[in-house]
Amino acid sequence: MGQVDNVILVPTSLIRFFGTLCIGLILLAAWFFGGLFSYSLTGSGNAQAAQNDPVPIASTISLPKPVAKWDKPDLAIILTGQQHGYLLPCGCSRPQVGGLERRFNFIQGLKSQGWKIAALDLGDLPHNQGLVSLSNEQGLIKYRYAMMAQKAMGYSAVGFGEYEASLPLFNALAEYALNDPLPKVLGANLKDREKEFPDQVGTWAKVETSGSQVKFGVTAVVGPGIAGKIQDPRVKFSSSKDALAQSLEEMNKAKLDLKILLYQGVLKGVAKGASPSEALAAVHAFPQFQVVLCLSEEEEPSSNPIVVTHPETKEQILIIRIGMKGKYIGVLGVYKNPTVGQPYKFRYTIAQMAEDYLTPASAKKNHPVIDLMERYGKELKADNYLSRNRQVRHPAQVAFAEASPVYVGSDKCKKCHESAFAVWKKSPHSHAYQTLVQAKEPSNRQFDPECIVCHTVGFGFQSGFTTLDKTPILTDVGCESCHGPASEHVKKATDERWYKVLNPWKPQPSETAKDKELRLGKIDQFCQKCHDIDNDVHWTNKGFERKWPLVAHPTPVD
Repeated sequence: MGQVDNVILVPTSLIRFFGTLCIGLILLAAWFFGGLFSYSLTGSGNAQAAQNDPVPIASTISLPKPVAKWDKPDLAIILTGQQHGYLLPCGCSRPQVGGLERRFNFIQGLKSQGWKIAALDLGDLPHNQGLVSLSNEQGLIKYRYAMMAQKAMGYSAVGFGEYEASLPLFNALAEYALNDPLPKVLGANLKDREKEFPDQVGTWAKVETSGSQVKFGVTAVVGPGIAGKIQDPRVKFSSSKDALAQSLEEMNKAKLDLKILLYQGVLKGVAKGASPSEALAAVHAFPQFQVVLCLSEEEEPSSNPIVVTHPETKEQILIIRIGMKGKYIGVLGVYKNPTVGQPYKFRYTIAQMAEDYLTPASAKKNHPVIDLMERYGKELKADNYLSRNRQVRHPAQVAFAEASPVYVGSDKCKKCHESAFAVWKKSPHSHAYQTLVQAKEPSNRQFDPECIVCHTVGFGFQSGFTTLDKTPILTDVGCESCHGPASEHVKKATDERWYKVLNPWKPQPSETAKDKELRLGKIDQFCQKCHDIDNDVHWTNKGFERKWPLVAHPTPVD
């Protein structure tokens, strides 16, 4: 037993195959009425899902090199988690990675090769706080669309954690699980499930994929470290140990080939209340789970799982972490193995959702995830999400008690700052709003607060951009996007008190080389509020040093 060439042999007990005529007829009926791939979920409530393959991705999507070398498995299980609200790359720079559309295409590529697919998600689908200075107004709608996209991809089950609980959990479940049972939300140690969240959260699920003889069970628990972070008084957790023992008792009656645990906790606990090795403790306590998916502490995951040999049973268990923001997905290949005592062997790799999985033009029509993202944009517009973000006071608006400056627009700055205005006018900042208007797939990005906040002046702050009709002078990334509301400076141009408020980065006559380095570092950090690694992939490797000279606009020396 062990790992050879990224093949992990895992002994399991009580593994049996059942191919009776009755089951065959049931699967045939599911195929006929519900599409090529159907999933039967049991455990804490029965549910049925049927998935068609409507998009002809097929030959246009190439498999990642590790997967392309595999023999076709008896079942491939897609493992994801910690999406953190990143439904798709923003498109402000290329090449970006991630996005549900590319994940769908990847899965379609596997299916086109005749692979039988199941899919599971650890949870943390939405973000738990708004981007830049925004409140988290889009958490719920993002959760709903992420769940709808997972349903389109054939996901069977999904866990939940701190991020869903921040919405709070009752609202998140009402947004989707209350109306749709798939993918099934699992939380075996959630207290008072039936009282607080009736028919919305299950304990475990049995997953069967049409065309594959592999039957597996999946359950999910929230570990003590994450449970300790959740402040919602309606969300309480029992002992994960007791919950897993109960789930295993039920699973053992179902004659499963494999058991998988979605563990909402980190490998080595660092949160308050977490044990020194939280996920590892669960693995050692319950070696019956051959695969454990737990939280990542970093965005970039390892391409290899951690293999733990239980000290008593000697069984090997795969611990998988898949990174953050949907940039990678895990692919677990399950193979029947003729070796006595080793009924199954596993292959595992990760796939980066790079531009290799962009949708080809021929497959864009009726693409379910592209259509969902278009619906998302239209809903943001129709429900006026731009008006939902509360406006807070900008630091310049609290600098002096006797004044409350407002935004006035970049044209007001031109008269006294002609050279700086000319630099700005030639920069991409001067037409940043128009890029949202012209964006496609999805369109309507000028109605998406998370786009608008970095493409207008002062959105989210008092007197800042609200809509094109109401505040047309505050479109684009203008002077006040960086310097703050300038009405008081315009009225009292010689009042030196406002100089440092509006331009804290101005070099001083006594500035040393070290002082300059620190000052430019602060400008760099300020720019990264919008030019972060996810939106501007070119900001890495001294991006500020390359780009700052293109927009720098020091006041000319007389």
